[in-house]
Amino acid sequence: MNTMQDKERAEDLERRIRCYEELEAEVQWPGAMSAADYLAALLLTVGLVVTCYLWGV
Repeated sequence: MNTMQDKERAEDLERRIRCYEELEAEVQWPGAMSAADYLAALLLTVGLVVTCYLWGV
């Protein structure tokens, strides 16, 4: 079944694979979180938990 829809799906799949291979070849992924981002998220979470505990919620 080589319909037009099958060909379009195959082309789209190949394009997506190429995009991921290009991203994988880069040193740093765009939008990737750094250690500072994880630390900031951790501190915000701990701050929220402590604040709610002290406030009595």
